[in-house]
Amino acid sequence: MRIVHAANLQLDKDGAHLWNQDQKIHHGLIRLGHFVYPFSINDRARMLSPTKSKTFGKGRANKALVETCRNVHPDVLILGHAQYITAATLREIRSILPAIRIGLWYVDPLWDAEETQHLRDRLEVLDAVFCSTGGPLLEALARPGCPAAFIPSAVDAGIECHRAFETPEPEILHDLLFFGRDKGEPGRRAFLLELKAALPELRVGYYGCLDQTGIFGWEKEQVIRRSKMALNLSRRTDVPLYSSSRIAELMGNGILTLTPRGAGLEGLYGEDEIVYFEGVGDLAEKVRYFSSQGQERLAIARKGWERNHRDYSGTEVARFIVDLTMRDEAWRKVPWAGSVFEGA
Repeated sequence: MRIVHAANLQLDKDGAHLWNQDQKIHHGLIRLGHFVYPFSINDRARMLSPTKSKTFGKGRANKALVETCRNVHPDVLILGHAQYITAATLREIRSILPAIRIGLWYVDPLWDAEETQHLRDRLEVLDAVFCSTGGPLLEALARPGCPAAFIPSAVDAGIECHRAFETPEPEILHDLLFFGRDKGEPGRRAFLLELKAALPELRVGYYGCLDQTGIFGWEKEQVIRRSKMALNLSRRTDVPLYSSSRIAELMGNGILTLTPRGAGLEGLYGEDEIVYFEGVGDLAEKVRYFSSQGQERLAIARKGWERNHRDYSGTEVARFIVDLTMRDEAWRKVPWAGSVFEGA
């Protein structure tokens, strides 16, 4: 099919954010054999603004998307984090292409009502909506004719191309690492400070938090490759299936990943593919244990890597998005099919 993928490919980042979900889903659509025309929303808005401001250019970006669909004549329009694309624009596209199907994916959390209002504003003109959160928050988005579906964070073999479980011991830089900001997150900062105090004897790398600078792109990949374990710590652990996309970056690069128990990720990853913990004390104990138990650590890391690249690749996530948007019953075959709400 012909597909227009209107997302945020972050061309202005010069490759520093190469692991974003937009790229992985885009690559997945192409690997499925479709012609996929990229429309990078924020970049297009900047290009069309006299001041190079995406805010001031968003009106022109909406018009450009209409013209893009008029010219490409896609079978499917897939939107990704398309806050700037209005419902009126989607109605106009439907008026030009009555047979078009429109799906929208969103991988930020759903618990902030203000931040997610744009999703509810567009549901009536969508054929499906896809989110990285499950449970009641997802179910509340389902409408007749517009199912709401969970999608896992995607990996891409060309992006998550490392196998930390194969790194020789002399190259190891950290026993444990964490990437993530703690600015404006007092709970996260307190957790990390307590963890730091609990592991004085181990080499722990903190990036973007605890007053340490963040790292990106190739440099970040090398730190993952040269570490034994990594912490997946999202802003909340009480929301079904929600996790930062960090989990894909880590597990997809073959590093043993530790994540809090409580978000229902057990439905995605078995105990032999990831390490679950409850609280700082339990985490510190498991970090010490796996730091010294090399064979067991590497076996779990490898199985987690295999699971991600087999079941949660950008190709499989893209296939699911297309199948459900087109109402192809093949969508029911995915491991997470139980987290699709079809609306009353």
